[in-house]
Amino acid sequence: MDKVTADEYKWPGDENKGARLAGLGGDNLNIRLEKVLSLYGPLNEESIEALSQVHKRDVELKKNQKVFSLCNEKADLFLVKEGWVSLAHAAIKRGQDICNIFMPGDIIGLRESFFDNHDIAILALTNCKLERFSVSDLHQLFRERDEVREAATSYVLVNDNISIERLRSCTHHRSEERVAHFLLEVYERFKFKGLLTSNVFSFPVTQNVVGELLGMTSVHVSRCMTALEQKKLIRKTRSSIKIIQPEEMAKITDFDKAFVYGHVCLN
Repeated sequence: MDKVTADEYKWPGDENKGARLAGLGGDNLNIRLEKVLSLYGPLNEESIEALSQVHKRDVELKKNQKVFSLCNEKADLFLVKEGWVSLAHAAIKRGQDICNIFMPGDIIGLRESFFDNHDIAILALTNCKLERFSVSDLHQLFRERDEVREAATSYVLVNDNISIERLRSCTHHRSEERVAHFLLEVYERFKFKGLLTSNVFSFPVTQNVVGELLGMTSVHVSRCMTALEQKKLIRKTRSSIKIIQPEEMAKITDFDKAFVYGHVCLN
């Protein structure tokens, strides 16, 4: 079975992206807010410097540890530097349902920070290292610098596109295609950040989490994974996935990369 190594997470040469994140096998300190936003819109040196000066502090979470961020009080944004986390919107009547997952290089809470009364719960799916930012400080920077605001808006748009594509898959496809579509989504998210040089990616997300995200049972997710393996579309290990036939998977799932990332690529 294929294993994921640090060498498979080196940045490829991509001259269209002004900043690069460190690979997952490298120093997580290289994953910084200004570098992430540079992927979604051009930033000049002054804006990069301003973002680097935003007050932040490190947060470490153990697996299954939960953090709450109250957007109607003192809200916070989080940058994932290492590990995987899930996001839930806490509501007394419906409990806490997972609505998204985040990997290294993702910003948590940016979209929610523009709305009132959005209480979010962040659950660590693995041991994690995050950076915590003040919403008020960043929003002030958005008001002062157009290109920072535009890059942040672009980030929100891309992640909304990802959610829309996932919803479309869940409402129009069979279970096996849903799982294949989700694996392609994760694969393309890694590729967009420049975190892959092969078609193998780290995937420490449990089948329970995948099932909750896609509206399936964990048993059904397991069966779909096995079926995709038998069709030689993927190969899985305990903590990694290898996409063997990405073009064929995109064809059978109608995965639309251009819809998700098109406006960023045009920049």
